[in-house]
Amino acid sequence: MQGDAGSALVEALIGSAIVALTLGAMYHATMNSAARNRMAEEKRFANLIAQSELATVGSMVRIEPGVTTGIQAGFPWRIQIEPFAADLPASNAGQVWRVTVSVRNPKGRALAVISTLALGQGG
Repeated sequence: MQGDAGSALVEALIGSAIVALTLGAMYHATMNSAARNRMAEEKRFANLIAQSELATVGSMVRIEPGVTTGIQAGFPWRIQIEPFAADLPASNAGQVWRVTVSVRNPKGRALAVISTLALGQGG
């Protein structure tokens, strides 16, 4: 009978270990999921900022070579305008410019980059 008591203790310890491992795995999966959700939300927000800043090019930000920077809601953004280097035929319509908007998170990690072409005054 005394051997049965020892075996019950071993079974209880094994059962406790299995429960602890299961809870640990569930905790790890929950934390990973929450981190991925935070990153997806940061990227979504950064894309909204990038689109918003791109919309200012031509109206508030002149289409000319240079860099414009700022911070919106703690996210640093940057607009870079440079001549579009392609062999395009001469045109009276104006110069073609490459406009690149990038947004980083507060820690400096790149989250969003939008690049487009814009028509502006000569080069």
